[in-house]
Amino acid sequence: MRDDGVAGGVVPDGRAAGGERRWAWPLTVAANLCLGVVGLVPFFLLMLFLINFPLAALGLTSREPTENDGMFPWAVVLTPLLLGFCALWFLANLGLRNLTPAEHARRHWWLAALLTSAPALSLPVGALVSGSF
Repeated sequence: MRDDGVAGGVVPDGRAAGGERRWAWPLTVAANLCLGVVGLVPFFLLMLFLINFPLAALGLTSREPTENDGMFPWAVVLTPLLLGFCALWFLANLGLRNLTPAEHARRHWWLAALLTSAPALSLPVGALVSGSF
């Protein structure tokens, strides 16, 4: 036993003796990258909705010529999908946030948002690099 009363340097709640939990940041990175891949579907559908309706109404884009169903089917599909994804993201990160030390709370949320958006942001960058645009 060490002189600080902690056997093996691990506190009973899973933290290292220094107060940091070892798996907090790797779990945050892995979970949010996976959520970012899952989030590509709602992101893509939201992009299609924005292009066909509000941005087309402002004259910034043109509507898809075969889109004649209106906004109701989009609202029926997109609203639950976005709400479900946002709820999943929030609940997953709330659990992961409890693993991180209190002084890193703000850093956790910014890192989670950045990592979740990384797969969606990497698609146009990959297309530019490969010359697809």
